[in-house]
Amino acid sequence: MATVTNWIDHLSAKEVAGAVYPGAGSTETLLVIIGVVLWIGWHVITSISEDEELSKLARKRHSANDHKSNITEW
Repeated sequence: MATVTNWIDHLSAKEVAGAVYPGAGSTETLLVIIGVVLWIGWHVITSISEDEELSKLARKRHSANDHKSNITEW
């Protein structure tokens, strides 16, 4: 196992070429873009499904006392 005594010399060496860990650079940008797209997509899908569920409940037109009759899907 190699021991590094001077990080400045080590990071400026040809073998290292500035990369301290694998995947440095464009891989991170791609992962961030994928993450943002998934995050926005999840919000859109959740909003659509909640809108459908709320509109379905609004069409049923429950009254204020329906919970007393033990109506399911209140």
